[in-house]
Amino acid sequence: MTAESSAGARAAALRAQAVPRGLKRRFLAAVGMDREGARLIAEAGRWGAGEEGERRTAALLAPLGAEGWHGLYDRRIPGLDRANADHVLISPGARVLLVDSKMWQRRARVRVVRGRLMHGDIDKDRQVDGVLAEARLVGQALGTAVTPIIAVHNAPVDGGGFVLRNVPVIPADRLVELLRRNAGRADPAAARAVALRANAALPRYVEGGGKPPR
Repeated sequence: MTAESSAGARAAALRAQAVPRGLKRRFLAAVGMDREGARLIAEAGRWGAGEEGERRTAALLAPLGAEGWHGLYDRRIPGLDRANADHVLISPGARVLLVDSKMWQRRARVRVVRGRLMHGDIDKDRQVDGVLAEARLVGQALGTAVTPIIAVHNAPVDGGGFVLRNVPVIPADRLVELLRRNAGRADPAAARAVALRANAALPRYVEGGGKPPR
């Protein structure tokens, strides 16, 4: 169960674009006023953080392959042109789970404030709506229910994890434990069939722009 991230390709492309070219950009860079270059570097940093979160999650998930799990990574979601599924997992019991990796700074806690997902004072509630929408579309493509999970790297999560609008929000180091608890009764043939269907319905995502991870 390995992953190759389109986020990394996007980060590299942005860093290449940030290299000053042309007389004006080179002059602005020399005097510390290349705002376009600074913007591109900042955006590349966000994509790079997204790639790192996905890489760390993939490393955590790697042992599950020997337990009968199937993993699809960085897949296009039918109906969404500018979003991808980080990790689509099919359990040995043929259950489908969608894991959204987040690499958030450790300086602030992930918590619920008045029913909204917050990272410190930053409102992250759209992440819950986003993963719910992604799970619904993946479920429609596969003809089965899909369970969404948000796995947070770095930032501490209140209570060691919580559920918000039916979405578990957990520290990444608890992800494998949660998945194993929700694997269902083993049915290898059914799991293989779902994995084949998912591989056909969810093609590899090719990054062509879009919005950086948040």
